Amino acid sequence: MSQKPKQAQREDALAYIKTVKDDPVGWIKKALGHTLWAKQAEIMNAIRDNTLVAVKSANAVGKSFVAACAAIWYLESNCPGYVVTTSSSWMGVEKVLWPEIHRLIAYAKCKLGGRLLKLEWQCGPQWGAFGVSTDVADNFAGFRTPHGVFVIVDEASALESDIMEAIMGLTATGGSKVLLIGNPLRPSGPFYDAFSSQHWKCIGISALDSPNVVYGREIYPGLATKEWADKQKIEWKNNQAAYSARVLGEFPEETDDIVIPKAWCDAALERNAPKIDTNMLTMGCDIARGGGDRIVLLVRDQHAVRHVDVTSHQNLMSTAGRIIHVAKEWGVEPERVKIDDIGLGGGVTDRLRELDWPVMGVNFGKQAYDRVQFFNLRSEAYWRLREALDPNKEIPGLAIPEEYKELAMECSVPLREFTSKGQIKLESKKEIVKRLGHSPDLSDALAISYAYVPSVTVFIPNSTHIKRDMDTQDVPVDVDREAMLVGDTGWN
Repeated sequence: MSQKPKQAQREDALAYIKTVKDDPVGWIKKALGHTLWAKQAEIMNAIRDNTLVAVKSANAVGKSFVAACAAIWYLESNCPGYVVTTSSSWMGVEKVLWPEIHRLIAYAKCKLGGRLLKLEWQCGPQWGAFGVSTDVADNFAGFRTPHGVFVIVDEASALESDIMEAIMGLTATGGSKVLLIGNPLRPSGPFYDAFSSQHWKCIGISALDSPNVVYGREIYPGLATKEWADKQKIEWKNNQAAYSARVLGEFPEETDDIVIPKAWCDAALERNAPKIDTNMLTMGCDIARGGGDRIVLLVRDQHAVRHVDVTSHQNLMSTAGRIIHVAKEWGVEPERVKIDDIGLGGGVTDRLRELDWPVMGVNFGKQAYDRVQFFNLRSEAYWRLREALDPNKEIPGLAIPEEYKELAMECSVPLREFTSKGQIKLESKKEIVKRLGHSPDLSDALAISYAYVPSVTVFIPNSTHIKRDMDTQDVPVDVDREAMLVGDTGWN
């Protein structure tokens, strides 16, 4: 029997590809031999119809299985084309997603072809799937084909901003797609942000949606059962964050490692601020080190944030002059101006002292005043900010005006851990930038204003500034304030 002409073969191939592309759920049933349940089918149709898809998922609902199905379907309907698979850990790529891909190809109802390796499926020139580590953003560079690239991120909750940026750089070619799928473990980061973006098609899957739970019997082997869901509700009754993420498939309001709960920051925005206490005004200054960082000058008293001044990177002289201008405008005494003293901030501090402004230099990397409880001054300052925002105290917490909503949101960003000595250690600024893609300059300025600086480390002969005590919020109760001030004409 003679073969069809090449043109007819090409037309048949194009018709087949169109059929696969138009009906992913039907193709998976016919070719792979699996009937998807409702939520899995919804995910496949969303991938077909959208460029960006984010799925927050409970445990045991078949999320890695449907991601593997999506990888195979995309290659079958896009030739040439690449599928780039990754996960929060290399083990997730190696031990979870790719074993599913291997199993589906091995037991498919039709021969899918290609050369299947441990973490790669070679289908042809510029046509195949492979696993990539999320260790560095450069791992995602250069994968482009005429029909686009499909990036699948399993366990996407741990995805960092620089990796997300690199992934989005791959989608410039038409036909490209991104699937973020995973347990919603943390209420921050690119995965969390996708669910408040109009550019993403977002889907949620609760374990309670599982057909096995709904009908009370095992319909789909491996999916969550009613017995499992009931057991988790009992086991995690004291851990609502885990129950929300693992069973309900919802982002928890807070996680155990957050320093300042988001609910406290929201309460600060709703709190009415009393009249300004001019005797208690304090200023925190976060000085930019270059790049995209901002110079933030913040004025507060013990009741509320009163003013936030944000500028881009400037030279040291201009920054010093701006600090003097804002301090005088708001009536903040020089001794109550606290400046980030690391890097360029040190030059600003030195210049202001030359101008007879005995400002306080704050080095977040130095030891905390309470060395038993805190790893460094940064950790201690943020913890004092936490105490100021605590809505459960008898004294009303710090108010943050609605116009400074970004500041309030930044306060809930830093995470904490514990050292081997049991000290509270705050996530570094570098780690936050890596996780979120921007620097928390606003909240750092506010935290700087709460840093313990029990003495000013400069002596100014014949200073025109009189001795002035710090407010009770800025001095530990067991410190002899009079001992902090020595000499009649300067500060020690």
